[in-house]
Amino acid sequence: MEPAITESSKKRETARKRWKILAQVLQRGTCADIADNNVSVRRFQTFGLLTTKTEAFENNTYTGGTWYSYTCKRVPSLCMKIRHLDSAVSAERLNGFNNTGNVCVWPSEEIMAYYCMQHVQDFKGQRVCELGGGMTCLAGVALGICSDASHIEITDGNEESVQNLQHIIDANDFGKTSVGARVVRWGEQKTETELCNAFDTLICADCLFFDSGRESLAALIYDLLKPGGIALIFAPSRGKTFHAFSEIARTLFTVLEEEKYDMDVWNIHAKMTEEAKDTYDENLHFPLMLTLKKEQSRDITPESR
Repeated sequence: MEPAITESSKKRETARKRWKILAQVLQRGTCADIADNNVSVRRFQTFGLLTTKTEAFENNTYTGGTWYSYTCKRVPSLCMKIRHLDSAVSAERLNGFNNTGNVCVWPSEEIMAYYCMQHVQDFKGQRVCELGGGMTCLAGVALGICSDASHIEITDGNEESVQNLQHIIDANDFGKTSVGARVVRWGEQKTETELCNAFDTLICADCLFFDSGRESLAALIYDLLKPGGIALIFAPSRGKTFHAFSEIARTLFTVLEEEKYDMDVWNIHAKMTEEAKDTYDENLHFPLMLTLKKEQSRDITPESR
């Protein structure tokens, strides 16, 4: 008789497979095409709302990356030139501040970009910040191209990622909308004075999974938004991580949680739930939407938090 498989042995085997995936990433350079369906959230990679095609753009002086054009059938005016880093991922790059967005474009970022395109008129004349957008900041770049926002600031906590974002800015035409890139992190450091109360809208995708970072992320969002400003957060449930952040956010903001925020997205989600059970896990892959509103005035001194 075969020995019983205990819960602890299952966890050890899952951990072993995840370390194997990490080793493959270190060897190959990206997480594309590396997925164990039992352990990797990357077994489902896209909702198919954006179309990508490799491109060789003229006068491209940036080496060490691969350029793609991103388009959307439902948004004919959208055509983004996006550079993906494809050099080997070092252990140093995976340490320190969250670097997941430097090796992958997650479904939440895709959905956030699509949602913003469906509501592009809402951003007219606004100052907008994408927070923690990784190496591509798809939603922020899309808004820079298609909206009449006055300014878009695309950010990440990793310096290499922000360098790549600057290359992306240089390669695209944003019309009258100014677009900038900078390093922004949440944690112990104080928010830069010039960024406080600076943005009408903040967008953020899949940045809620680290337990230690949720309170500081909520505080940073509060600092960045103008009074009356709105933050749009997209992230999967991933256990209790989404709802844990939502509870923290309620101490600072008026909060609205939604799952049926776009019928195109919802219909794809319903189809995947029925037809792709081996690869699609709602807990890991379906982004919920959190809307945070900063009221005109509120006591948020450290003693009141």
